[in-house]
Amino acid sequence: MSSRPHPGSERPLHGPLQSFDLEAEASRLRREEAWREGKRNSITLRKGEGMNVVLLVMKAGDRLEEHSAPGPFSLSVRQGRIRFATTEETTEAAAGTLLTCDAEVRHTVEALEEAVCLLTVAGAGGSPGAESSE
Repeated sequence: MSSRPHPGSERPLHGPLQSFDLEAEASRLRREEAWREGKRNSITLRKGEGMNVVLLVMKAGDRLEEHSAPGPFSLSVRQGRIRFATTEETTEAAAGTLLTCDAEVRHTVEALEEAVCLLTVAGAGGSPGAESSE
């Protein structure tokens, strides 16, 4: 999955204050060719200063294979339902659920129905960092 700002966007990836209409951003992701022809689609809303924020839309049955992030992270399910699994436990999460995880925890994410999730990754060790393979 490639997380990137929208093509042609002049919006900076970080700054002293940013504001996003998450419903509008998710709708835009669903209109893009990548969504229509593939499975999931995502956009990086913020990157840098020790925090990355990615909005992700997934189709039912789509799966992010096992991976980890270099820093602690949260995954907020905004719409739909997902299954989140670590080597220690598995949980299903519906809209309104916030999951948090420590750095370097191996995990998978599977969309049980079409889902919209907001991923926030803190920099490893408190320093700026990018998540490894979400």
